[in-house]
Order: sequence, then C-alpha cells, then structure tokens
Amino acid sequence: MNIEINAENAYARKVLVTVPAGDVRAELDKAFSSVGGSARLRGFRKGKVPRKVLEARFGPQIKVDVANALIQRAYQAALIDHKLQVVSQPQLVEQGEVAPGSDFTFTIALEVKPEVEAQTYTGLSVHYPQFEVSDDEVEAAIERRRQAQARLSEVEGRAVEEGDSVQVELKVVDGDDTVVDEPGTLIRTSGDIWFAGIESALVGMNVGDEKTETIAFAESARNEAVAGKELSASFKVLSIQSLVVPELDDELAKDLGFEGGVEELTAKTRDELAKGREDAARNQARANLLQALIEANEFEVPAGMVEQNLNLLMEELKIQQAYMGRDPRTISFSDAQIADLRQRAAFAAKGGLLLEFVSAKENIEVTEADLEAKYAELAAMRDQSVEAIKGFFVKDEAVEDLRQRILEEKTLDWLLENAEISHEAPAAEAAGEE
Repeated sequence: MNIEINAENAYARKVLVTVPAGDVRAELDKAFSSVGGSARLRGFRKGKVPRKVLEARFGPQIKVDVANALIQRAYQAALIDHKLQVVSQPQLVEQGEVAPGSDFTFTIALEVKPEVEAQTYTGLSVHYPQFEVSDDEVEAAIERRRQAQARLSEVEGRAVEEGDSVQVELKVVDGDDTVVDEPGTLIRTSGDIWFAGIESALVGMNVGDEKTETIAFAESARNEAVAGKELSASFKVLSIQSLVVPELDDELAKDLGFEGGVEELTAKTRDELAKGREDAARNQARANLLQALIEANEFEVPAGMVEQNLNLLMEELKIQQAYMGRDPRTISFSDAQIADLRQRAAFAAKGGLLLEFVSAKENIEVTEADLEAKYAELAAMRDQSVEAIKGFFVKDEAVEDLRQRILEEKTLDWLLENAEISHEAPAAEAAGEE
C-alpha cells in the first residue's frame, strides 16, 4: 500500500492512497471466501456455491465492503506512519473502483493541527488593570454577612407588618368544598409562594385575631387548589415572627469564625475582596496578553479546530444553564450568539497553539508539585478534600486536561513576566468604560 501526503497549506492535507492490484485481489478473495462459507442459496449446498454465482449475487456489496475496509486501514496507517494530528472529520474526495487485476486508488482530505512558530512573544505591551478595595465595599460585604445571620424571632406587642412570617390557622373553601384546612401554616407577608395573594390580608392583624374574606390567589401560588382562583378564606393569627438581624459586635464576629472579633473580621474581609480583585485583574491581564500575542502572530487555524472549540463552548454553556435549573434539551443559540461563540472559539484555538509553542520553546513544564498545588486550590474553592478532588479527575480521566490547563496558566504567567506592563487603561478602553 502506497500512501502519499500532500500539504495544501499549513493545515490542509490530502492523503493519496494506492492499493496494489495483488492486495485488492487478496481482499476480494478473502471476502468471497467468507461469504461463500456461510451463504445459503437454493440449489447449492452450504459452502459449495460457485464463485461466479457469489459474484452475481453479492459482488456489488462485497466490493463496497472491501473498499471501506481498505480505506479505513489506509487512514489508520497514515495517522500512525505520518504522525498526523487530525482536527477535523476526514472526507473521501476521490475513489476508484475495486476490481480484480486493478490498483485501487482513493484520496482523503483532512485538516491537521498546524505547526505554529511565534515570531514575537516577549516584550508585548499589556494592560494590567489596577484595583482597590474601598471602605464602603468592605462595610457592604460585612453587612451581607450580618444579614445572612438573621433569624426568625417571636414578636409580641404589635400587629403583623409587611415582611413578617405569620403562623396561621387557615381554611379555604371553593363553594361547598373545603380545599385547604390547615391547623397551622407559616405564611410570609412578603412574597409567600404557597398562598400568593393572601399576604396583604394578614397585615395589621394581632395574635388571636380572626377574619374571613375573599382572596384573589395569584396564578403563581404553588398550592394548586387555590392558584388563580378567587376563594373565601378564614384565618386566625396564631403567632407573629420577624427576622432579627444581630448587632455587629465581637460576639457575632466570633460566631462567624473570626476569633479576633470585629477587627479580624474587617481585616480578613478586606483581604478576601482584594484577593478576588487581584485574581480578576490577573485574569484580565492574561486575556489582554493573549490578545496581544495573537495580534503579533497572525495565522489561520483549521475550521475543524474552531468547530471543536465551538461545540465545547456551547456544551459548557448548556451545563451552566442546567446547574441553574434549565433543561439542557430546551437550550438553543441564536445565529448572533453562535457567531460570537465562533469568534471566541477561533481565539481559543489560536491562543492554545501559540501557548503550546512558547511553552515548548522556553521549556516550561508542569511538575507534580504544580499538580498538587492545583488540587489543593480546587479543594479549597469547592470546600472538599484534596483526595476527593484527585479522585474526581482520575475517575473522569481528566488529569491530562488539568495538566494542560496548568501549563497554559504557567506559560501565560511567564509571558506576563516578560511583557511591557501598563496599569493605565488604553484610551479606547477608557472611553468605552466611560
């Protein structure tokens, strides 16, 4: 079998294959022998059907099967012998006829991973955003923590107010039918989900008060017996509860895990905000650097690589939506969204190839220590053990993918260290922000 590889550009290849007539005959003989051994035809004993009869009856299909087998064998041989890294679905563009005594020729078109050589990758001009954490932001973050510690507490000496939660004895009738009979159910006077529409009727009542009135229950009420209906409801207030937010003091800080009191809570909250801002600034700087790297080393990427990245992006977005409660089967993308995602996919493909070149050129490698540090980082982020995180990657056979991600991060950081960093936003970017 003769295999010739023709390069049409940096990534397009044509694989020209010639299978000698002798090999074609051998494959046909093998195929007819296999069929002849199992064929059952009227007037012939099993295994005794003449070759000419087999050719007349099964010839066309056998030739198709032999052609497919030879093409697949040649394709696999080309991948191995010529070390082709295919990035698109191969296409059969030309095919001769399978016939005894004749060579069988065919041509496969495919795209391979291009060999990229970056001419410029150090000294790139990169904007690295500056950040600061204001006192107001620290106070707001602490206030969110304080509000999260609010607890329901019994209210005495006043009537129901909007925002309270009320324990109610509730009875709802639909004509002669009682559709709700609750000896005690908790209703929120602000956005109740089960009996939406009843909230305002409770405001102003005191513990022990009773009344009956017609309620227009909302369509959104989760209790299907009342949703969207106008029904007579009788209710009695059993107790009133209100959210009580604790004072900001050393005791609350300790309850939140800050033994140093409010002072430690404030300092660590500022540190956490600063860490988040620093991570965001570094990620933006990495993105800016990658953009500069691509602009300094323009080249075309195979459509197959772009499509692979596009499919990954769309799958990732569907998974994100699924985590938010949407059915992935109902998620679709508009033409404009797909066009935007395709641009991002091309950017990712170009960036990945350039980073691969730089990491090889500068001998940047991922050590076991790097891998362990990433496991620890992910474990802290997800509040899981390092062993659990390791097990997840091993089980999903994703360790190499993680290693590649770490390599890209290390390469980007190396490039940042060897770039011309500016903390002032470019004029166009500043104007856009304004």
